[in-house]
Amino acid sequence: MTKKEKKRAENRLCLPIFAPIVSDKGGIGKSLLAKAMAEWLRLRNLPCGVVEVDTTGQSLKGLTDDAVSIAIDQRAARRDPASVWRALTPLYLTIERISQAGGMTIVEFGANEAARGALWAGMTDLQEELDQLGTSTLIVTPYTCQAEAMRRGVHSASAFVEALPQARLMLVENERDGRICDLHPSSEAAAINRGLIGPLAAKAVTVRMPAIEADSWAPFEAANIRLMDAVMMPVREIMAVTGLPLPEAKIVRGDVAAWCDTMFKAFDEFISVGGNQDG
Repeated sequence: MTKKEKKRAENRLCLPIFAPIVSDKGGIGKSLLAKAMAEWLRLRNLPCGVVEVDTTGQSLKGLTDDAVSIAIDQRAARRDPASVWRALTPLYLTIERISQAGGMTIVEFGANEAARGALWAGMTDLQEELDQLGTSTLIVTPYTCQAEAMRRGVHSASAFVEALPQARLMLVENERDGRICDLHPSSEAAAINRGLIGPLAAKAVTVRMPAIEADSWAPFEAANIRLMDAVMMPVREIMAVTGLPLPEAKIVRGDVAAWCDTMFKAFDEFISVGGNQDG
């Protein structure tokens, strides 16, 4: 093993893991990222807990049979602020259960919910509980090349790092709207990348999340089909689901497969599942 390989192995996180996906900006790929992480675990037959803290939907409901969806009642929160913290108790219970099983708890905080989640983690001294469970924390923050997405992503990630000081950070550049390296140097987004993303990236692992070509994932997502089910689906079934002719059905399946391969390799680089399952 080379020094580089040894250092990479030493830096990998081992299960169990608590993985909050955080940004107070909506529409930047948090749900897709959660789905990819769940599929990575599914391929390895590892325990996976899924919690969605979001008032607008239940996009992760089909990932596990016991996925938890927490919708904060804003009106109730104004009348009784403590109701917010009570509402998040199922989140801890899922972390505890999946940690004891040696798996990963994936938590997606919807738009404007990440700040509340970080505050809850601090108020409950969640770091102490995670230490007792022997659970590592991987804070995952996706962002696009848009200035506001980067700004709000950094704000959310920093809040969670402060609340969970033993956590590791993964920054995920979602290339859906273009690549940051292609930004004009004098643009606002480029300045924010240099001033905010750069310093944070120095203390984090960075991952590239490529765009799925030509919206190839969209018809599968609309039909509530999971990523790996789309990859393994016979082409005739894809034609029926998407309405595409055979050549194009093969192309969209290949696009989804290539995207999954990129993301799974990134997870392999940073997360160790141990034993014979590692790979």
